[in-house]
Amino acid sequence: MAWRFGAVSAEAVMAVVATAELFEDWVVGVPTPVDADRRWPETGSIVRKDTDREPHGRHSYDRHLTVAVVESWLPPQELVLRLRSGLGGWIRLTIRVQPRPGGSLIEVRADPITASARLRYAGPARSRAEERCVMVAESLIQLATERSAASG
Repeated sequence: MAWRFGAVSAEAVMAVVATAELFEDWVVGVPTPVDADRRWPETGSIVRKDTDREPHGRHSYDRHLTVAVVESWLPPQELVLRLRSGLGGWIRLTIRVQPRPGGSLIEVRADPITASARLRYAGPARSRAEERCVMVAESLIQLATERSAASG
């Protein structure tokens, strides 16, 4: 889990989160390019990557790799994603934004869901997961700041 304070409004941060085109800019370790469905970030929306390979395996139906699924979207304060982890398996990435005087407090939390993710998030790899949470929070602050400066 990581907490970061940014001198940007909670609305500006969540506007970055709600912009599908910026997904790969703030989520760390996502294969690029990705494509979010048109309902992004509504609950149930999916982010996929085209693998350019024919479907293979018993449960393969198309050429896309699911990268993330939105579990919960509660604007202007929370987004919960089920995310394919670069460290292995699936994690639940929770982003909470709380307005504060002079800006907002951003909490990013990564919790393993699958057994492979739990194994990879134990021991020394846990610090890598924490670093990625910090990078997500800092990316959100930077993008929100840049967008606020460009529009204002």
